[in-house]
Amino acid sequence: MLRRSFLEMPLAAADAAWKTKRKRAAGRRRRMIYNNDGGDFYLGKNDGTAEALLANRTTPLVGSQVDSIFYCTGGFNLYTHRSPDTEFWMLYERGEKTLLPEILARGTDPLSIITGFCRKHSIEVFWTMRMNDTHDSYLPPLLTKWKQERPHLMMGKKGDTFPHVGTRWSTLDWEQEEVREKAFRILRDVAEHYDVDGLELDFFRHPAYFRPQFTGDPVTQRHCDLMTAFVARVREMADSVGRRKNKPLLLSVRVPDSVGYARAIGLDLPAWLQQGLVDVMVGSCYFHLEPWENFVALGHKYGVQVYACLSGSRLPDPTPAEELYVTQANLEVWRGEGLAAWKAGVDGIYTFNRFNPRDPLFRELGDPAMLEKLPHVYKPNPGKVGRWLKDGERFVKLV
Repeated sequence: MLRRSFLEMPLAAADAAWKTKRKRAAGRRRRMIYNNDGGDFYLGKNDGTAEALLANRTTPLVGSQVDSIFYCTGGFNLYTHRSPDTEFWMLYERGEKTLLPEILARGTDPLSIITGFCRKHSIEVFWTMRMNDTHDSYLPPLLTKWKQERPHLMMGKKGDTFPHVGTRWSTLDWEQEEVREKAFRILRDVAEHYDVDGLELDFFRHPAYFRPQFTGDPVTQRHCDLMTAFVARVREMADSVGRRKNKPLLLSVRVPDSVGYARAIGLDLPAWLQQGLVDVMVGSCYFHLEPWENFVALGHKYGVQVYACLSGSRLPDPTPAEELYVTQANLEVWRGEGLAAWKAGVDGIYTFNRFNPRDPLFRELGDPAMLEKLPHVYKPNPGKVGRWLKDGERFVKLV
């Protein structure tokens, strides 16, 4: 008996079948999610070959506890993947040339190389979009022509300092429809043209979206509704593309682990979950606000998998980032944080700003039983909370 396609089914039945298929894909095992910020395209002895790129951060992960790679190709509109709608990241942060021209000349690009590797090794792969990356506030080579030609879309101009959020003048104002439209087109292009399993909306790079946050005034429900409508639009697009490819395209978000804090910057997490917009939810980065149990309960209430982000932006991090040597004290802190998250019921561990693929943590953090036996220490660490939001400390509920 031939299987009927979704298009041949009655609309209601097809929709239910699709949601079941997407739920199954979302529920796969992810002991560890490895966030790669894309710096591998210029690190190490990269000669522009796929093998050299993969050797920097990816190939050594085979056989580790990493089940998923979330791959970033740059900041807002400045990327290493091919797109007619964005700009190529051709310069280092300091202005020197990158190896991207050599990679492109071979008929490929970093995102294609990573997705191909993940398919070969049965590793899930997401493209992660930094929703408001502002490294270009102090690194001129990263300031895109698109931004330069549209200064009205940014919160300020070079040299501006704000009562809150500091000197990140290049932050895009998401109240502007043009910003939301641009972000949507970028996401749609990747969804349509790359073999990814999902898209991540990284709201922690960087956690500022609306002008009132910069002045210390309240971000309103109207602002939240604008962002919810955007996420809903991305969800609809992901489902549409997924149906055409006959493979669910999942949607993950990396957000503050506090409903109150998230809403204060314009992210209405309960609304997203109630509307079924999100498949995977990751919490924490610069700061960690509440016991992991709270974040777990929020996601699991709606059947959404929850991951604890352990970030080098908050926890001790090897310096430089690619350093092979890691002190025992550093390992113990990360193990302790990971074990605490597992005990709180998370579905897995997500690492950020921790890139060395030979790091022992990628063979430890995904196994709570192993962590229990290894030297570890845990002390609640909220991180830098007040930097991004007026009186942000009021949301800290860690004991």
